[in-house]
Amino acid sequence: MVTAGVYMIARSATLFSLAPVAQLTVAVVGVLTAVLAATIGLKQWDIKKVLAYSTVSQLGYMFVGVGVGAYTAGVFHLMTHAFFKALLFLGSGSVIYAMHRAYHATHTHADAQDMRNMGGLKAAMPVTATLMWIATLAIAGIPPLSGFVSKDEILAAVFARTHHSTLAEATWLGIPGSVVLYGIYALGLAAALMTAVYMTRMMLYTFHGPNRTGEAERPHLAEAPWIMTGPLVVLGILSAVGGLVNLPKLFGGGMAEILHHWLEPVVGEATLQVTLGETPHLSHATEYALIGTAVAIAVIGIALAWARCKPAALVPAADAPAEVGLGKTLANKWYVDEAYDRAVVQPTLGVSRTVLWKGLDTGVIDGVFVNGSAYLMRGLGWMGSQVQTGRVGTYAWVIVLGAITLLSAFSFR
Repeated sequence: MVTAGVYMIARSATLFSLAPVAQLTVAVVGVLTAVLAATIGLKQWDIKKVLAYSTVSQLGYMFVGVGVGAYTAGVFHLMTHAFFKALLFLGSGSVIYAMHRAYHATHTHADAQDMRNMGGLKAAMPVTATLMWIATLAIAGIPPLSGFVSKDEILAAVFARTHHSTLAEATWLGIPGSVVLYGIYALGLAAALMTAVYMTRMMLYTFHGPNRTGEAERPHLAEAPWIMTGPLVVLGILSAVGGLVNLPKLFGGGMAEILHHWLEPVVGEATLQVTLGETPHLSHATEYALIGTAVAIAVIGIALAWARCKPAALVPAADAPAEVGLGKTLANKWYVDEAYDRAVVQPTLGVSRTVLWKGLDTGVIDGVFVNGSAYLMRGLGWMGSQVQTGRVGTYAWVIVLGAITLLSAFSFR
């Protein structure tokens, strides 16, 4: 469900390749999504929220891939992301399970998902910590792990299409397509840098430094059962070697571009239409430069997080000071939820309450049709009841008056 849009565009590649402006729009929305979600991930404290916004950011990368006509690259990142992100989510589930178990044993009601209440869990959960580090390095783009191969392929595809492609020849809102593509490439690197930062931050605050769970809870922290840890091992292996499915020709040898050849009957013709009938080609020097840049960005992000994030200085969530400034804005997700609530939710609720409920439902349907028809029938019944008095004299006079009325009517014809 999460990646259905990526699949839809890849499966509709023939149509999208006919509309380069639409493709550029998809790519621009994708890279802006990647950057926006990455900035939010920088200041989240709930371990699941960090991974949730990381997922949104990586979805942006996938849309960049399919948006620039590198359909195989987008689907490839979809596949490798499934490996390391499933590992990260299930690994965080193991961490939350261990935290809940410790808090339950001591009847504590602290937040089991807040990283400020964790720390030092590597000692109690070495298997989970090791496997989640593999996934973290994969999503950060460290070679030779799977995320490095798929993310690098997307960035290289964007760079390759900055010339000799329908996208480069098109214009987007008056901006030359080649300029837009260079911008997408730069923002993609920025998102990669932030990905390495917030993922390293998550790992440092969760597994390293002193433990902040509590003295009474510390003895109850332990690895999750193997029914939970076993799948992590499988996903850890796939996160490490999943990139072999579509190694570039530069490194692949006989195993190069397996996924590319498998998907070629579906997306091959559409891809060539974007690249003007020729397979995108970069010189080895350019490829090595792009790879070196991507790896350097990942290493810088990890080093930056390691230098800036100090687990020893962190305090439990209950004692943590309130966020201020830009940190508060990022922690509150750029107030997107609040803006959406004011712009869409509250007006919709107001119209629903005032017009649809009180006006249409209660006023028209209940008031006019349901209750109105009941009042009408009650009034007609009352009028009929007034005629039925039970007095014979009254009935006689009514008969006489009726007879006179009829005779008068016939007389005046």
